[in-house]
Amino acid sequence: MRYAISVMLLVLAACSGGPAQDSPFAGAWVMNVDGRPLMVLTLKPESQRFAGTWTHPRAMTTDGRSFSGLSQDTETETLTAGPPVDGTLRLAATASGDTKDATEFEFSLDASGEGRLKPSGAPIQPWTLVRHTGSDRPQVWSGWDAKRSYPIDQPYVAPNAAMADIFKADQAVRQSMQSFTANASQIEKDDAVRRGQVRALLERGELRAGEDFRLAAMVFQHGAEPRDYLFAHTLALVALAKGDPSASWIASASLDRYLQSIGQPQIFGAAFVGTGTNQGAFDRELVSDAIRGELGVPALANQREVMEQFLRK
Repeated sequence: MRYAISVMLLVLAACSGGPAQDSPFAGAWVMNVDGRPLMVLTLKPESQRFAGTWTHPRAMTTDGRSFSGLSQDTETETLTAGPPVDGTLRLAATASGDTKDATEFEFSLDASGEGRLKPSGAPIQPWTLVRHTGSDRPQVWSGWDAKRSYPIDQPYVAPNAAMADIFKADQAVRQSMQSFTANASQIEKDDAVRRGQVRALLERGELRAGEDFRLAAMVFQHGAEPRDYLFAHTLALVALAKGDPSASWIASASLDRYLQSIGQPQIFGAAFVGTGTNQGAFDRELVSDAIRGELGVPALANQREVMEQFLRK
C-alpha cells in the first residue's frame, strides 16, 4: 500500500518502537487529535541508525490541517532512519518492507522536547507528537468516525508585539469620524508607513500567530488602492487558517471594500463610503443574513445602526 502526498495528502501509515536509550529521539511518541491517539511512533537506536514502527488508522486523508476518512482498524509500518542530520531524522516508512516503496518523513525535536513530524516535501506545518512516559504501550484509538473531519490542534504561537503596536497606532486615529476627518491628510501618510512596517514584518517571517495576520489585515484594510484591500482579505484568510475565527469579519469587510474599489457591488454590507452613511452599490441578495451572522457581519436591518453609533462618537 502506498499513498500520494500532495496538497491533499492521502496518508495511510503508522509506527511503534522500542525503549529510550541515550538518544533524545528514542522512545514512544504519540500524536493526539481531538484528544485521542491518532498515531504512535516509536524509535529504537541501533548503532548509528534507528528502527521502529509507526501505527495509524489503515485509511485516512489529511490536508495538513485536519484528518478525515479515518478507519477504525489500524496498520503498522516498519520504520528506519539513518543518523540525524542537522537535528532531523529522515524516516522511511514501509508497509511491505520494500524500501523502494517507502514514504519519507522528517522528524525533529523542538526546544521544549516535543516531536515535529511532517511528510518530506509536503507544504504543511509539522505535526506535534509528545513523548509517551507511561509504562503501558500507547495504542491508536479505534473509535474514529469516518464521516467526520478532525482538526489538528495548532501549537500556541505568541503574537508579535511590534504588530500589536502598529495596530494600536492604526486604531488610535480612528476613534471618531470627527477626529479622523480633521486629520485625514496626515493619517493617510501614516497609514502608508504602517503598511510598510507590516510588509517588513512579513518579509522577515516575524508574523506567525493567527492574531498577527488578523491585525495586519486591519491595517491593510485602511489602504489606498484595490491591491491593499485584496491583500487585507488574503491576510484575513491566513488568520482564519491559523485558527483565529474572529478574523471572519475582516475577511468579509476587506472583500466588500475590494469589490467597491473595482467598481463592483459589495455583498456583505460591511463597507461604508463617503461620510460613512452610504453603502454604495450593494448586492443584498447574494448573501443571506444567516451567512452574515456566521461571519460576524451585522444583519441588513442593523448595519446602518451600527455605523451611526460609530459616527456619533
